[in-house]
Amino acid sequence: MHQREKVRDFLQLVKETIANPVVDQGWLLVPRAENKECILQLGFNYQDINETLLGLSVEDYCEGPCRDRDQQGDLWIFGKIIENKAIYIKMKLASFGPLRLVRVISFHFADHTLEHPFKVEKDVEERDDEDN
Repeated sequence: MHQREKVRDFLQLVKETIANPVVDQGWLLVPRAENKECILQLGFNYQDINETLLGLSVEDYCEGPCRDRDQQGDLWIFGKIIENKAIYIKMKLASFGPLRLVRVISFHFADHTLEHPFKVEKDVEERDDEDN
């Protein structure tokens, strides 16, 4: 399976988990200071974060899966532009028996440039259209 398909499959599981929560919610944000600060500055609430997670695409992918050194499982990193700011999103699917939960470890302003290997640059597409 190619990396793009792995990312697509991971996002599909994330979205299914969020859309069909077993308890109150299908995701949990780790309460880190940088996450809280970002959410405050954006003026985000639960629904805004929920919509951002559900709106992630393969083009938002940055890296992963990476082994989580603190807990069992793999971490995936995505980047999203929100209000003209790059947001770094690191998450994993956590399983508890038959239950699944999306654990959002990071949801904060990016502190470095994020690489998006599957992002299609609009400038390149537009130039190609002009050439044809």
